[in-house]
Amino acid sequence: MRTIGRFLLLAVLLCLGPWPARAVTLDSSVAVTDPETLQALERGGLSISRLLGPALGLTREVDNRGLFSVRALTPVRNAVKQEIADEPAGSPDPYVAALAKTKDPSQKFNPKYIDDDGSTLDLTGVVNRMDRGYLGHTECGEIRLIYRFHYSVAEKPAKGKPIGGKTGQRISSRLPLTMSLVFNAKPGEARARASRDRPSATAVSCADVAKRWLAAGQKDLAPDQLAAWLRSDEGPLSNAMLNSSQIMRLELNMQVLRLSASSRRDFGGHAEYLLKIFKWDPATSTFQESKMENQIDRKIVLADRPAFAKWLLTDRNIYDLDRGRLVIDDKFLATSAISVAPGGMARSQNNIAYGLLDDADIDKALKDYVARGNELRSVKSVAGFNLRLNDMTCTGCHQTHGIAGFHYTGADPASEPRRNAVFVPGSAVFFADLPRRRAIVEDFAAGGHPDFSRGFAARPDAKYAEALKGTDLYNGWGSICYSGEDASFKDWSCSAGLRCAGVHESAIHPGFGTCVSEAGTQVGDPVEFGEIKMSKWGSDQYCRLSPATAKACAIDPARDKKPPIKLAGYGAARQRYDNPEQKTGGFPGGMLRKASCDKLPDEASCGRLAKTGFNDCIASGKDHKFCTKEFTKTAGLRACDKAHPCREDYICTAGYDDLAEAKPGKGTCIPPYFIFQFRVDGHPRSWVQDVSEE
Repeated sequence: MRTIGRFLLLAVLLCLGPWPARAVTLDSSVAVTDPETLQALERGGLSISRLLGPALGLTREVDNRGLFSVRALTPVRNAVKQEIADEPAGSPDPYVAALAKTKDPSQKFNPKYIDDDGSTLDLTGVVNRMDRGYLGHTECGEIRLIYRFHYSVAEKPAKGKPIGGKTGQRISSRLPLTMSLVFNAKPGEARARASRDRPSATAVSCADVAKRWLAAGQKDLAPDQLAAWLRSDEGPLSNAMLNSSQIMRLELNMQVLRLSASSRRDFGGHAEYLLKIFKWDPATSTFQESKMENQIDRKIVLADRPAFAKWLLTDRNIYDLDRGRLVIDDKFLATSAISVAPGGMARSQNNIAYGLLDDADIDKALKDYVARGNELRSVKSVAGFNLRLNDMTCTGCHQTHGIAGFHYTGADPASEPRRNAVFVPGSAVFFADLPRRRAIVEDFAAGGHPDFSRGFAARPDAKYAEALKGTDLYNGWGSICYSGEDASFKDWSCSAGLRCAGVHESAIHPGFGTCVSEAGTQVGDPVEFGEIKMSKWGSDQYCRLSPATAKACAIDPARDKKPPIKLAGYGAARQRYDNPEQKTGGFPGGMLRKASCDKLPDEASCGRLAKTGFNDCIASGKDHKFCTKEFTKTAGLRACDKAHPCREDYICTAGYDDLAEAKPGKGTCIPPYFIFQFRVDGHPRSWVQDVSEE
């Protein structure tokens, strides 16, 4: 069974050409990611309103529109709106804190969308998380339904000021906000725990749940037919297997603000993401703000560091941390968190555990642990301990090779304009973890006791390297790598023809980089390399390793790693390292591109890229359709799919069928904030519903 499962995984990941008409669209029995199948599932009963209806005691058909006005979700609405209002002033980043003084709302998530009747939540993913069965609150793990926020408004432009050449147009787009509705994977268990009764003798077993998911992974059906089978009495998403009695919580991840490249020049932009959890309270039929799993509250721990060290540095907790199963005590946890982009795990604000423990104490605890006859599998050093502790937090995990703060965005249906459409629904971390999750489902199905251990968030466990062979998900182009001597990471190498380059070097995690081409001439390769300097926790500066910024950042010009980009027919999309004050947009690291789509190399496809003037167009209030028509150009960009993801902080957008040079079945990699649905700025600030009829 295990061999078949691994074959199915590779069959899905390595499907590099266009999907056949009747293709398997369930990712290796652990996720439903095909947008057409998800739309059919939503129509068939998996809309968030239909699922919440019974739990809320509603007898009428509930529409997704105006959902936040329902009493059960008002705590969510109120908490989110308050966080949006508070975040600029509370940020440790000086640029963001300065935003609060300007009282300019244009760079923040517009809270009016939350209350608008035109806002909905679209189902964009169903994810099997039976690998979370080690937690005390569930025996068989969890099932997550992931929704994306979507608005549709009739914009009312200012008098005499047409928008994009038109007036009164309707604008519709997703926004960077996801909500995961989390269910107990075992039917009947949640209700029994709530009432303190034992499940009945006829209750569904974990093996039953797993077998249904494995069967689903072998279905070769068109989207509508697959959705119907998944919801049938035999499927894993039937009413008996997934219903409101199993609801456990809501998990929120949203971009609350974004600074453009012109206002945050060193990083080429800045975005902040709010993470929160709301647990379902059956007594009040509401979702209530709660502590976040493993999200350390720095203020609480800094107030009593010895207490945290005493709790954490025990054999039991070192064992669980080493195997990726640690559950931090509630008394050390926060109720909300902010992660930042770009820069991933190199950013200090994403390292919530930084400086909370003394390295000498960690070193002693690890040596004593081994001396008592215990084995360390992953955490073999102080640096390994610190990285593992951090990547088990919400902020650390979400910003490890993420996509603009997300690991799962969902792909867009064919009906979405290509200029605003996502092609690959998840990050490299999401797809690289599929073999481990699949193995656990197989163990459950066989009636065994699964091994719930996992590798670092940044690197799949070596035992799954063979299952990921042929992809870039283990040590291929774009993977996180390590060039030092630390025992915890010394095997984090790059495959042949690649080198480990420090795109975002950091004193917090020294030696880490990104696998890029050895020659530095492949499309998509970085064209800037830099170092992140931290003045204090949460306040970072990005310094390019080039003479143009060496003086300001106290960097030795001899460390300049400027790659050879003056190649015939190539260009560099970048936040200008040779002239940092030039307003060019771009992203730190930049990317090598083919200037035209003529004679593209194997790693490239033809796509569209924003050109100078795009950000100004969006900021001026013009419709994104107008801006993408007037301020984009075709270019040879890095091609991408599920098996060959983009570099960290880039997103795989849908391919362009109208471009003859575009490769079928491939998307193209670009910075995510060039996609309208992944930025909170530039969207309508007022619309017809806000204005009284004259």
